[in-house]
Amino acid sequence: MDKLIAILTPPETPHKPGSVEEWREAAEQLGTDLPADYKEFLRIYGTGGVGDFLWILTPFDPDVNINLSIRQRELCEAYLVSKTNFPEYYPYEAYPAPGGLLPWAYTDNGDELYWLTEGPPDQWTVVVYESRSPDCHVYPVRMTDFLYGFLSGETPCEAFPDDFPDEDTAYISVE
Repeated sequence: MDKLIAILTPPETPHKPGSVEEWREAAEQLGTDLPADYKEFLRIYGTGGVGDFLWILTPFDPDVNINLSIRQRELCEAYLVSKTNFPEYYPYEAYPAPGGLLPWAYTDNGDELYWLTEGPPDQWTVVVYESRSPDCHVYPVRMTDFLYGFLSGETPCEAFPDDFPDEDTAYISVE
């Protein structure tokens, strides 16, 4: 997390980072705990997005655009429709199926970022589906390692535009 903080400055006061009780309720509602790095990320950064482009879902905000529970249902339902119609391009199951995809972010372009829920939450890795395309990219790293990798330029994300991130990319807190 320290490497990520060094290149993506957190807000002084994170908006809705979630209490211990709220995290417990979120896990009960989803039927699973969530990765520790995701919880730490929301504790430090709160509700918001990276560069006004990549929006991190959160269980603590009622906004339908960023609420984890609401978007999880919508994105998983859409994924299952695509999987039914084009199974060769959609090899994964959708959460809550064991090992299914569980969304954690999306972009303004419509790219979707998922956890591949194989194993315990702290071992979940990242799958990115490009917008309007069946192409997916698998990153065998945790969420915060993925964020650091593409923000630092160490790990390009083929789904994202070439001009993202740029030198002015910052965390945008949503209230």
